[in-house]
Amino acid sequence: MKNKTIWGTVAVIFSLLLAINIQVPYYITTPGGAISLEDMVVVEDAYEDEVGSFRLTTVRTGQTNVAGYLYALIDPYADLVPSHLVHSPHESNSQYIKRQIEVMKASQDTAKIVAFQKAGFDVQLKNSGAIVMQFIPGFPAEEVLEVGDTIIEVNGQKVATAEELIQALKGKKEDEEVNLVYLREGVKKEATLGLKLLPGADQSGNRKPGIGIASPITKRQFVIPKEVTIKSQDIGGPSAGLMFTLEMINQLTQGDLTKGYDIAGTGTINDDGTIGRIGGVHHKVVAAHKEKVDIFFAPLAEDENGISNYQQAVKRAEEIKTTMKIVPVKTIDDALHHLESLEPKKKG
Repeated sequence: MKNKTIWGTVAVIFSLLLAINIQVPYYITTPGGAISLEDMVVVEDAYEDEVGSFRLTTVRTGQTNVAGYLYALIDPYADLVPSHLVHSPHESNSQYIKRQIEVMKASQDTAKIVAFQKAGFDVQLKNSGAIVMQFIPGFPAEEVLEVGDTIIEVNGQKVATAEELIQALKGKKEDEEVNLVYLREGVKKEATLGLKLLPGADQSGNRKPGIGIASPITKRQFVIPKEVTIKSQDIGGPSAGLMFTLEMINQLTQGDLTKGYDIAGTGTINDDGTIGRIGGVHHKVVAAHKEKVDIFFAPLAEDENGISNYQQAVKRAEEIKTTMKIVPVKTIDDALHHLESLEPKKKG
């Protein structure tokens, strides 16, 4: 009997060790934090009259093991995402993290440009191409281009931004070829690539052709009249663009945009002030709710099925029965107009 007990204990310990040490091809995502930006974003000679707060929200993401996989199956606030949907099979986890940090830096740059322009300052800006950051496996771009290449022309049409690259490829047909001019470490190169149908269909059931570049960023140089330091630590991705922009505008202008409220949100920021959709908004709503946030900004931008981040945020807010107000935004002006319409928060 004693031997059976010992062997049973050994078996349990061995199973636990296997569960902890065996990786599975999934990432687990859960609610992260709602982090105040007042100390993270420092603008030179800033107005310091913020009573409430602007907060970026995060999703906790990591490769998981057997134990984590089993835990995620029963945790209502955890999602399992196949690894190939997070990064290319040819991209290591460390390369993925590095790419996310680079995308975060590009998002911060755009936020600085938009914030200073909205605050009435002149910004000297020069965009000079679309930087390749990620590939869709099995598509032509992966065979020819490298991460870090800068695309400057498509079929003779100049490309100065990531948005212009996307527009230049719109309307093309499957198997049609496009000629690219790009820079690699300062050397100009050319390539002709065929278009294949991209994975995923739109709400009409149609698939669009592409060359297989995902999430390009704009290569730019700019000059702003005040120094800005953003201590984003190891947070990656572009989704804090909206909140960075609001925090900078608040420090650049007199008066407190927060009016005493704790305000969180998410969304990318584009040069024209439009706000793009992001992943994991349902997790971010939970993160903000845990910090007792008053207002949460969610992008109205829709996915290929016509579902917006705002709709996803409202659904999760109803599920957790939060009193936090979910506010839809298409542009930075939408967010600013909402803030301007608020009465100051009553104390107590």
